[in-house]
Amino acid sequence: METRGLRDRLVLARNSAAGPPAVEPESASLRAVLERLRDVSQSPLTPVFLRGPSGVGKQRAAEMLHALTWSGLDADAPFVEVNCAALPEDLVESELFGHEKGAFTDARMMRRGLIELAAGGTLFLDEITELPLRSQAKLLKFLDAMRFRRLGGQREIAVELRVVAATNQDAEALVKAGRFREDLYHRLAVFLVTLPPLAARREDVPGLARSFVAFFAERVKKRPLALSAAALDKLMAYDHPGNVRELRNVVERAVILAPGPEISETEIVLPDRGPGRSGGDHPSWMPPAADGSPPPLEAVERAYVAHVLEVFKGHRTAAAQALGISYPTFLKRLRELQID
Repeated sequence: METRGLRDRLVLARNSAAGPPAVEPESASLRAVLERLRDVSQSPLTPVFLRGPSGVGKQRAAEMLHALTWSGLDADAPFVEVNCAALPEDLVESELFGHEKGAFTDARMMRRGLIELAAGGTLFLDEITELPLRSQAKLLKFLDAMRFRRLGGQREIAVELRVVAATNQDAEALVKAGRFREDLYHRLAVFLVTLPPLAARREDVPGLARSFVAFFAERVKKRPLALSAAALDKLMAYDHPGNVRELRNVVERAVILAPGPEISETEIVLPDRGPGRSGGDHPSWMPPAADGSPPPLEAVERAYVAHVLEVFKGHRTAAAQALGISYPTFLKRLRELQID
């Protein structure tokens, strides 16, 4: 079947039922983001570019935009999510555009691509800046015409959908460096939405934390749990460099560890001197400076990533989550930093 292994290629979602329910934001900055999403939801085919640090909620924003756009038009409209960093470079175009039988050696049957599967709904391209330049050019051509050909095909296929792209990188800097096409950036950034980091909207922490507590307590079949004032104070004092994703992970662990009906500050386990943790002391993991000069940025990053791995006892998935980046991106960075 064409759909065999589909779960490994994409996520089809019509709502956020698999995760905690949405929480009404307290911060003015996030309320402004939601207002912008409501505005653009009235134009179902307009591309949207979401930017913000890892873990800030770009996928959730894309899902919310999808729901706002299609709930009154087509409740069954597909939401197709793809992590561009996880696509093998030699298969990107086949994954996006599909292929005909015999298009290449292993093409034993026709397969529709992600764009075709998203027709009539939303295609969410996460980590868009990780796309190879060749594939960026083909994506731009599709966006301009809303038509494409499957690999090995002769027939043009027309579709209508909204493309939502997201990145945690400085896209403008990548354009200047020649790593991201300027024309594709401008084509995607018709409607640009910047999501603020959690440290800049701490007033949202209590609502999010309590929502996560309720969600995970129900998931692990625990009786309703409360979050103690001391535990909440500890969460409020932390900068959450991994943003909402890190807060979610911290709370999930606390729910599992809590022995009684209330989560205490003891169950709120944060990385020792973790990223963004307040305090002016020189971190123990920081490489020594030479002649009073600060160490090179790459040396600092290498030391910090190694420190996070040590904190999580070599558990790479947990370290990637704490850093607020995807697992494939984490593995790629380990190779670049030459960390075993």
